[in-house]
Amino acid sequence: MDRRLKEYRIDGARIVAERFEDEAVLVNVESGYYYSLSPSGAEILEMLNDGIPADQLVPALFGESENCERLRPQIDAFVDRLAAEGIIVVHQPENGNGRHSGSSRYAADAGYELPVLERFDDVRDLLLIDPIHQVDPEHGWPRRPASEN
Repeated sequence: MDRRLKEYRIDGARIVAERFEDEAVLVNVESGYYYSLSPSGAEILEMLNDGIPADQLVPALFGESENCERLRPQIDAFVDRLAAEGIIVVHQPENGNGRHSGSSRYAADAGYELPVLERFDDVRDLLLIDPIHQVDPEHGWPRRPASEN
């Protein structure tokens, strides 16, 4: 099956996500990476998680404007990156493929900025601490045991 026809969901077993205003912050609890998504990236992730298949993102964002089809490669690349990072996983819908039905989010591409996903690892060691098992008896947690410092 073509990747674009698939439906995706956030991998809730590994990803913790929170949206603040227009931005989304995600944490992969297995890898320790955290991510920041631009406003359009957060919208796309939310749309995918709401059941809009990848092939319907362009019409959902911009309507049926042929001019907006030029943005499909960038949107497809963004979805590919979300999948490669393990943020989204393929979801098999119970009632067949969902389709976008409703108004588009942007009038043509006015006000739209390409989606951006930034990955950070500067607190990775802290995020990977196991707070149940890796407890320092003297200082409590979350703190790495002295043998790991």
